[in-house]
Amino acid sequence: MTVKALYALQNGFIGFEKSGLFYADRSAERVAIPVACYLVRTGDATILFDTGLSPRAVPGIVRTDPLARFEDADLLVHRLDSIGLEPSDVDVVVLSHLHFDHAGGAALFQSSELVVQQDEYAYAHYPAAFFAPLYYTKNFDLPGYRWRLIEGDAQLAPGVTIVRSEGHTPGHQSLLVQLQETGPIILAGDCCYWQRSIDEEIPPGVVWDPTRAMHSIKRLKTLARLTGGRIFPSHDPVFWQTVIQAPDAYR
Repeated sequence: MTVKALYALQNGFIGFEKSGLFYADRSAERVAIPVACYLVRTGDATILFDTGLSPRAVPGIVRTDPLARFEDADLLVHRLDSIGLEPSDVDVVVLSHLHFDHAGGAALFQSSELVVQQDEYAYAHYPAAFFAPLYYTKNFDLPGYRWRLIEGDAQLAPGVTIVRSEGHTPGHQSLLVQLQETGPIILAGDCCYWQRSIDEEIPPGVVWDPTRAMHSIKRLKTLARLTGGRIFPSHDPVFWQTVIQAPDAYR
């Protein structure tokens, strides 16, 4: 076991309709949801899961979204600095998918390997009209960057495994991190927005294929049961209050 620590990095809050959180929910209510990234330290590599919002997009989001909350400390570079790292120290960036609130900071990692499912990378360049507003090409059209396009599950390092979990998008992926003291943690990404998504097996309201999304939730729950692990949903404000956040860490 070579995983040394898992850091949760807050990247601000944005407003979102509940109808977008849960499939078939028709509520017009808007809530503030956290945007989160995670940093995994292993004996051999430093791995980042998701890159949050693009720094250039933050002023516009704060100006137009009354529920948005974003402080200077929430910038990903400052969250990394709080644990003694710079973007150039990150060896691998795993992008759960290429929506703007997960891949927005990818450009910061010019020296890192960027890992994404091949299906996701292809779709993001030519998305269906209903999904197009969530894919900002500037976030991932990065000439000269090192992309690793994979198909399916992949072990990145001992104790760190990519788990394919499509449905929210065509090539969504989650991350299994096996910690010595805490035990396994599954970073669900947008496979599961809220804890309710896990408990009731409700796909996201923003979804490419709801059937595949439901099966992916079931897959993560089965993996959690078999490993004795915990699933971390991506955008649950109540759950986020319980998360140990950087500079503290799960070990």
